[in-house]
Amino acid sequence: MISPDSDLYRAHPDWAVHVPGRENSPGRQQYVLDVSREDVRDNIFGQMCSVLKNYRIDYLKWDFNRNLSEAGSALLPPERAHEFFHRFTLGTYDLMDRLVTEFPDLLIENCSGGGGRFDPGMLYYSPQIWTSDNTDPIERLMIQFGTSLCYPASTMGAHVSRCDRTDYRTKGDVALWGTFGYELDPNKLTEEEKEIVKEQVAEYHKYYRLIRGGDLYRLISPWDNAFRCAWSFVANDKSEALVTVVTMRMAQETLFRLKLKGLDPQKYYRNEADGQVYSGSLLMYAGMEMTGQAEGDGASCKIYLREV
Repeated sequence: MISPDSDLYRAHPDWAVHVPGRENSPGRQQYVLDVSREDVRDNIFGQMCSVLKNYRIDYLKWDFNRNLSEAGSALLPPERAHEFFHRFTLGTYDLMDRLVTEFPDLLIENCSGGGGRFDPGMLYYSPQIWTSDNTDPIERLMIQFGTSLCYPASTMGAHVSRCDRTDYRTKGDVALWGTFGYELDPNKLTEEEKEIVKEQVAEYHKYYRLIRGGDLYRLISPWDNAFRCAWSFVANDKSEALVTVVTMRMAQETLFRLKLKGLDPQKYYRNEADGQVYSGSLLMYAGMEMTGQAEGDGASCKIYLREV
């Protein structure tokens, strides 16, 4: 992005995306730099290098804060103006490639605008993409459920934030589906909430390999069920599973039995919470009795099963 009120724009107004001879439309008080041009990419790369080389920076957020309007370039003649979008995308990839080549240990996170801009091409350079600025855990269920149809949990940026709709346990359970993190002021957390955060961070490390390397099973879709959402991660060798249930709103019918998927019907599994042992066949075909669990609007629970 480039501000109209900047030294760079005053020196190089042609570096903004525009159609020659037409008035440009600002968005969010910004224009967009024309990265289809090599000289523009050189300038951006040089500015970024001067910062990244002089400071210890491990993480970079790459956002795209407005739509392209007046999509054109000063370097393209009218008969080739239709090439702009393709050239802009290739220019973005080129800039990303130069960054990860120069700074191989730099973690770049892209931004998807609510899941709509997840791009396999960008994932080549940035292994995770911020799924949505909407961090409400109930709203996130549909966002993450939909994104997971195409992309693995390791790519979905998901955070715990200061949202009053649910408690911190539900926020953490939903964020655990993605890259997991916090975006809040820790100084405003109560002592009880700080202890919950410590537990959640420990859970993140405990379940890290299972969530990122296991198979995802969508058990209850928030589009098909107005009350509950559920999913699980199952290890490739069927030796363990993590099941998550979120109650979006309580139903009048409180009896709840959840049928799992992906387990080995010949294996037996112990519920870490209560020590009960179940066969994989029972858990998948009869289901697990969960009446009274995740009870109440915005409540959630996790069930960790390990082969015995």
